[in-house]
Amino acid sequence: MTGTGIFLINLDKIIKKVQMEKELEKAAERIALMIEGEAKKICPVRTGRLRASIHTGKIEDGVYYVGTNVHYAPYVEFGTRKMAAQPYLRPAAKKVVGLVKMKGIKAFIG
Repeated sequence: MTGTGIFLINLDKIIKKVQMEKELEKAAERIALMIEGEAKKICPVRTGRLRASIHTGKIEDGVYYVGTNVHYAPYVEFGTRKMAAQPYLRPAAKKVVGLVKMKGIKAFIG
């Protein structure tokens, strides 16, 4: 018999890999949203503008950021010569990453 065809070798492994990538993507988003929520909890509040501006965004598959576009956010996070730092992003990330390490990534999949 003549013709053209393809061989589907290890198709089950490919399907499992794609499914795992989708699950890891969901876990990455879930973890980023947890960091956002924690940052909003511990963010110092004067007017509420900084806390309201904290958001999560997707950069590319599996890569997310948590941040704010408020111009004074770095001064609050890191402080100045005349103002003590009131960190909210770094402690939030540290807490959530610690939780992920403790529970394992599988706890955040699915």
